[in-house]
Amino acid sequence: MFNKIKREWLLLAAFIALALPPLRQFLEQSMVTHMLVQIPILAIIGWMIGKSLPENWKNKIASWNQWGITGMALAIVIMTYWMLPRALDAAISEWYFELIKFVTIFIMGMSLSLSWPLLHPIAQGVFKLEFWATFMRLGWLYLDLPDRLCANYLLSDQRILGQLLLLGGSAWAIAWVFRIMFGIKIINT
Repeated sequence: MFNKIKREWLLLAAFIALALPPLRQFLEQSMVTHMLVQIPILAIIGWMIGKSLPENWKNKIASWNQWGITGMALAIVIMTYWMLPRALDAAISEWYFELIKFVTIFIMGMSLSLSWPLLHPIAQGVFKLEFWATFMRLGWLYLDLPDRLCANYLLSDQRILGQLLLLGGSAWAIAWVFRIMFGIKIINT
């Protein structure tokens, strides 16, 4: 019980630390740290809070989230919105978009944690494939476009993000190949 409470307080402290100006501004200075550090950490905090919800809350939510479809649909809508370069620009420029970003990405993480275990394994495979394809599409887009997509970030920052997305997508694909072909589990996907 003490460990569970302690972990939740640590997650809350991490969430507040991400929201406070020194760390928030540091992470949002670069498109790379904004998209590959801040946003995933917010989603992971939401995921971990979702995992630690009391069982009676999970049961109440499960009646609205049969087979995980509702929660995954919500997570996809939120994720799709925050992939738009305009949304990232708005989060930097307007405080209320920043607030919306923190809340919705946290909810996205919770939604994923509550929905993922309910999905059929075939549906999980389809979503994994789509997440991988999204990494590769965005990486290619950010790398190949001659103009910058976000007004607040440099073109060089956009290209580095594109390279890292392609690198991450490639590593994910290699991990899958090793798992399917040789039964070696490099990462838990």
